[in-house]
Amino acid sequence: MFTTAFRDHLNGEATTVAYCWKLTSTAGKMLGFTNHDQSLFFAGTAYTPGIGADGTQALAQADFQAGQQEALGILSSDDLSEQDLTAGLWDNAQVEVYLVNWQEPEAQHHLLRRGALGEVSRDASIFRAEFRSIAARLSETKGRQLSHQCHADLGDSKCGVDLTSPAYMKHVSIIRQEGSNRLVIEGQSDVSAGWWSHGKLTFVAGPYINHPLRILNHSKEEGLHKVALWAPLVLEQSFPVSAKVFTGCDKSWGTCQAKFQNSDSFRGFPHMPGNDFILAGPASQSGANNGAKLVG
Repeated sequence: MFTTAFRDHLNGEATTVAYCWKLTSTAGKMLGFTNHDQSLFFAGTAYTPGIGADGTQALAQADFQAGQQEALGILSSDDLSEQDLTAGLWDNAQVEVYLVNWQEPEAQHHLLRRGALGEVSRDASIFRAEFRSIAARLSETKGRQLSHQCHADLGDSKCGVDLTSPAYMKHVSIIRQEGSNRLVIEGQSDVSAGWWSHGKLTFVAGPYINHPLRILNHSKEEGLHKVALWAPLVLEQSFPVSAKVFTGCDKSWGTCQAKFQNSDSFRGFPHMPGNDFILAGPASQSGANNGAKLVG
């Protein structure tokens, strides 16, 4: 709700308002921007005029369909670089949009909408970012899914596995990079090949600090562990560097049972018959097809 003073200001003959955008990345980094020509500060966050942005028409549906808005801007901020956007450091970042009286920002500001940063595209120095409102979550699949694989994410409340346990999280030293997405890890003789496949890795220093990087597969060659990431590293990372590596799960019943001893929390249906079972008819050459009672 707008405060009385802010509402009176908006109803006046002349207004002094600006828009502010607050971005919070999945790694916890926070940036504030405004379309005002001077920096603004309120609620503990500074909003700089280092980026020009022009929002397209926002669409909001009364029946809880996901609202859509596209932001068009010029990359003129040293804090929000094109390289960071390309590297995915701001994918799924939380976005808050405020309307602010720039003469009294602390006392007169109002949260207009909240959502997440979606697809980002670029054209020279211009970027377009999709704004996904909170209502977009209503279109996500809810409830349990009929699948052989588990639909929980490793470590979430449904899974229950504690990924901070030393059994599943290791502090390692990454000594070098091979190619665009392959990292070489030193030591860790007690870890077997494949243990980190489908897991995650976070650097403790450098441009990717605290940003979760998804691991595709993990191999062991000549005493050295090598992990291949799903996406290439496009920012320059210095080596050696310390990192935290979390084990992964392929969401199968066998992995849940043998690797994590967590079968009681498995959120799949491993014994569900597949399409082949449903479509298959009786075996015509089998002597058991005589109409007699089936014996289990």
